[in-house]
Amino acid sequence: MNNKINQELQKIEIPKELHERSKLGVKNAKAEQQKRRLKNPLVAAVMILGLSTTSVAFAFPSIASQIPFMDNVISFFYDEERDYKNFETYSTDIGLAQTSNGTTVMIDNAVYDGTNITILFAIETEKEVEQEVEIRAMNWFDVVGANGMGGSEKITKISDNRYVGLASFTPHFEDEEYPETIEVTWNPEAFKSLSNDLEVEGDWSFAFSLNRLEGDIELLNKTVQNENVSFTLQSIEFTDVSTVISYEQVVSDELLKEWESVSPVFNVTDDLGNVYMNETGGSGKTTNDYKTFKGTSDFGSIQEGANKLIIQPIQIASLNFGKGHTKIELEPIVIDLKK
Repeated sequence: MNNKINQELQKIEIPKELHERSKLGVKNAKAEQQKRRLKNPLVAAVMILGLSTTSVAFAFPSIASQIPFMDNVISFFYDEERDYKNFETYSTDIGLAQTSNGTTVMIDNAVYDGTNITILFAIETEKEVEQEVEIRAMNWFDVVGANGMGGSEKITKISDNRYVGLASFTPHFEDEEYPETIEVTWNPEAFKSLSNDLEVEGDWSFAFSLNRLEGDIELLNKTVQNENVSFTLQSIEFTDVSTVISYEQVVSDELLKEWESVSPVFNVTDDLGNVYMNETGGSGKTTNDYKTFKGTSDFGSIQEGANKLIIQPIQIASLNFGKGHTKIELEPIVIDLKK
């Protein structure tokens, strides 16, 4: 393990019952991963390097409060569309760290807003690397009981051997019934560079649970359409860290004869000019030979003082694989925030 992080960890007195619970969580994660594999797991890109042969796990209430470089790492992911301003206040402290083959992976905080999951993590390596190295995890986060998921991940390099990451994804459950508590596992196994000239194997196994963050749901069922697309904004949910929209899109047979796929993205603003989404989308699933798409998208909490939210659906009709696409813009849907 890196000497600096080892010194920090040695200062921490870990309660016996907490350490035993950490070991049990790792054991359960391994067993669960052996029993279940998603047919098409989402592959997440990370940047990482390391050597050695040891594997050790730690669990404590807040990594950020004990390891200096983990303090306020969420600030690395603030942007114009989403500032995550309430993440630290309302997130759950996970406090898990494991070192394997000279690479330490840490999970600090996470939030489950009832639809989407956001996880904050960090990586520290033994070897300092000046240039950017981008590699992929062989396995990504998994949720017990989910039959699929979609999402994204951001990685930020903060020094020659340290990285911070933020993963955001939406699991899909049968009948779209999201449980009050979810069980998350992560067993990366190996990291490979995109050029296939580097591979790091390890024994990282994480398991933790998240309770649903309470929010206010407003049923809308507002529909906008043209001759080829009908889009219905079914509901919107407001939580302390996010805003989640749920929707359904139905496209015509004629449109699908011309284009292989039709996916919704959104422009979302408020009456103060704040931008929450700029032609970005979410995750969902298709049925009925790709005619019907049901999905969710999430963005940051609504800025104080806003009275109206303007959501414009834009359909991206595509031939896929870079063969061409076109945009189909529908009329905006306006939501009154001051009811």
